[in-house]
Amino acid sequence: MGAYFFILFAVIFLVFLNIIQIKKHSNIIIRLVCFFLFIVTGLRYITLLLFTFNFPVGILKFLAYFYYGSMIGLTIPSIVALWYTIPCFRKKINEKRLLLFLTPLFIFYFFMLYLQPLEIVIKTGIGYGLRLLFPWNLFVSIYYGFFVMIILLLCVSGFRWYKYKFPRSQYLLFFLSYLLLLVDGLTILFNRTNTFQPFIISEAFVLIALLYAFSTKPIKDKNKR
Repeated sequence: MGAYFFILFAVIFLVFLNIIQIKKHSNIIIRLVCFFLFIVTGLRYITLLLFTFNFPVGILKFLAYFYYGSMIGLTIPSIVALWYTIPCFRKKINEKRLLLFLTPLFIFYFFMLYLQPLEIVIKTGIGYGLRLLFPWNLFVSIYYGFFVMIILLLCVSGFRWYKYKFPRSQYLLFFLSYLLLLVDGLTILFNRTNTFQPFIISEAFVLIALLYAFSTKPIKDKNKR
């Protein structure tokens, strides 16, 4: 349990660093959207922390609203970060059109929260957890699979188009973190045992990738080669 607490606090600290970083961003739309989404992600990890305590079922059901916060709290900022760091992508689609494209994903997430197709389960050694009921577990798997494929495709495209080391290192970090997220998802799909709550370690790497992406100025499209 001590290691689990350490990991949770470490991830919360990474979320905090991302919130501080995004508040400095020059693009107000990116700043506001990602600030909100990082707050949602932070609430997820505070929820995971609170799920280790013996709270009444009513409180746990209320906290369930934040349990899957990273579904939008990390995936959508990742798309935005890659849009920000890949000039070709940024040139073809402005931020308003990008957010319009991502709107159905917000709708899916909030519709799931409204229905709450969840059950509370006891997780040995770490308190409580939530499990999605069928067919929502399948829907969420497709949702994550869709995001992972888009992220990996964008990373490969950026890596091929731009030769400079620092943007390539950003794309590589996103690529590796989402590969780890994919592996994490496959362990759940095939009912393998997770040491902790699923996705915590892989999401920590995504947070590091986001922090790195938003901490630097994007390259210009003329620097493609």
